[in-house]
Amino acid sequence: MITSRIRDKSPDIDLLQRFEQYCATHSSWFVKQGAIVFNPRNISSRVYAGAHTMLKPILRKRKIRGAVISLGLPYRLTLFSKTFPYFTYDCDLRVLWTYDVWEPDYNRIEKMVREAEIDLLLLSSSQAAAHFAELNIPGCEVHWIGETVDPEDYVYKAWDYRKTDILSFGRTWHKYHEAISEGCIAKNIEYRYQERNDEIDVAVQGLKKALQFPTRDDFVEGLADAKICICFPRCVTHPELAGNVSTITLRYLQAMASKCLIIGSAPNDLNDLLNYDSVIEVDWENPVEQIQYILNNPELYQDLLEKNYNAVLEIFQHQRSIEKIDLLVRNRLNIT
Repeated sequence: MITSRIRDKSPDIDLLQRFEQYCATHSSWFVKQGAIVFNPRNISSRVYAGAHTMLKPILRKRKIRGAVISLGLPYRLTLFSKTFPYFTYDCDLRVLWTYDVWEPDYNRIEKMVREAEIDLLLLSSSQAAAHFAELNIPGCEVHWIGETVDPEDYVYKAWDYRKTDILSFGRTWHKYHEAISEGCIAKNIEYRYQERNDEIDVAVQGLKKALQFPTRDDFVEGLADAKICICFPRCVTHPELAGNVSTITLRYLQAMASKCLIIGSAPNDLNDLLNYDSVIEVDWENPVEQIQYILNNPELYQDLLEKNYNAVLEIFQHQRSIEKIDLLVRNRLNIT
């Protein structure tokens, strides 16, 4: 496995490196560090991608036995800079597991996969995996392996000790926000959310300043302090970015690992994996009254909290990803 050395403190890079570290300490994989991607990233990543292209005829003469695995971030420059020089060498199996593969990006991702000569492509979305499998890219086998979390990275409090009644973090949906914001004030419901407007949208521009939770510790504490979390699939909040892809993103798993109730809408992948309704679907006729009812009757939802938490422990934890990737790699390499 090639680990990233990207000098960036953004949440997405932090999550990627935590996942890599978990895999390094909980698997039998050998670990090699990738190149140091220095600041500014847009320059250094281009340097490594250019080196990959220019040196490929020479470095391909060197053979690496076994599989070379890269995790995360579906971008050409990031992939080639993160994995340099290992993806440039010849090897028995070139493996990429990645997320955020949305319908409008299919052509870009396909081009990257072909250029990188990926042999085993693992995608976090079942819809994206089905699409890429149908492309029949020569020598490329495609599988669905969803996102996971490390439950030990999150904490939870008893319901009565949580101060935030309802929480919206990261990407928000203005339609639901506008439906509940004034009513929450009128009913003294503690509603916490990331400030945004048409010019500042976490899903589109991202934010470096004025973050709702400036540090990871703040984020973990904020989740532990919330009774209800708002979660909608990206295809609902930002269809222009996601297209029709309806998949489990980390926000659902983070909320479940923190024993927060989830209100919003369940992505298709979540419904396919669980045999119960893990998300409380929004009552658009009475959205504020629905929140008030949940807050007034928490005992009706304790079983759901525990079922969701146990689903994280049994299905959506990193160890399951390692086991699935390891099995697919061994099968391709004919290792028993």
